[in-house]
Amino acid sequence: MYHLARLSLITLSCLALLATRAAADELDEVVGDIPAPATEAPTAARSTQFAPVELTFANYRTEVMLVALAVGLVANYFYGSQANAALSKAWERPIAEVLRQNFSLVGDGTRVLEWDSAADMLFYASGRRHCKFAQGHLMLKARQDALALLNDLAANNQERLEVEVALNDDEAKGFVFAAVPRKRSKALSRDRYDIATFAKAVSSDKVPQRMVLLSEHADVTSQLLDCGLSEKLAGDDALLEELIISDSPAEKPDSHDFKREKKLTAVIRLPQLSDANLQRFRETLAFVFYMVDFVCEGIALRPETVRKLGKARDDAFKEFARMAEHEKQEALAKTLAEKRRIELEEVGKMSPEQRRKWEEKDRKRQLKKEQGKRVRRVR
Repeated sequence: MYHLARLSLITLSCLALLATRAAADELDEVVGDIPAPATEAPTAARSTQFAPVELTFANYRTEVMLVALAVGLVANYFYGSQANAALSKAWERPIAEVLRQNFSLVGDGTRVLEWDSAADMLFYASGRRHCKFAQGHLMLKARQDALALLNDLAANNQERLEVEVALNDDEAKGFVFAAVPRKRSKALSRDRYDIATFAKAVSSDKVPQRMVLLSEHADVTSQLLDCGLSEKLAGDDALLEELIISDSPAEKPDSHDFKREKKLTAVIRLPQLSDANLQRFRETLAFVFYMVDFVCEGIALRPETVRKLGKARDDAFKEFARMAEHEKQEALAKTLAEKRRIELEEVGKMSPEQRRKWEEKDRKRQLKKEQGKRVRRVR
């Protein structure tokens, strides 16, 4: 199937080049056939005659090439869509098996994968201990789109399954850990708020050179690697390409009232279809859900590690605490100003004697407030 896709792309590219070349040749012929202006007398009558156009391929080769290109694009769309539909059915079986072993509610009860586009399928599952839900994104090559497929082939983009699990906040330990390909580590350290704020690159001989570990604490790193993660990352043909566990937002919050969710995300590469590879895929996907259990009940962090992780979050979120206090003070000042405005409106309706008494009372109140401020400054 991969070779057929490449062959169709090469054919369409050749047709496009031939159509362009034919159009250029035809334009040259038209320009070359333009006669030079005649020097006959202005009064001479000119007769205009049109020669009949012969129905030959040479005269219509540009149109023929363009029609062939359009037919090729349409044929590639239907072929690519059918190819992705067949692949999605092949991958749906192992995905459904693992999901049904781990969740009580998978998909809509009939189908597991739902089409989002001709190359993207989604799934949703819930009803499992230690997590709220799991959602996934199966990304195939855009075989129905010749240009997108050509880009995938040139960039060597791999077909993959992305899985995101929302962990129970009261059960999962709070830390940031990532095992990612080396080529993506710098971008993640720069773009993700949680990794940039809490994690740092660590070295370990338990993972291959193509992978980089970004971890918050050595206690977390050692326990995660020893639970079987190092084996799933080992080897150039490993299917687990990326694993991120985080209790903080990936994007920097713009207010203090942000929601902290604990998530586990994983990226699994799709290998060539075979019985052995399908079994490896099942085992890798099942391991992702095993990590959910390990993070919630298997990992045992030392008390000093827990205190250090908590302090790191307190220090990082001080900015948001100041924002919350500032907003609280602004709201209080606004309330007092509104109360003062209403009070002054009532004073304006009083008689002179009532106003004099109110002003005297207000002056004593303001004096008492100033004295209280001085006492607090002395203390």
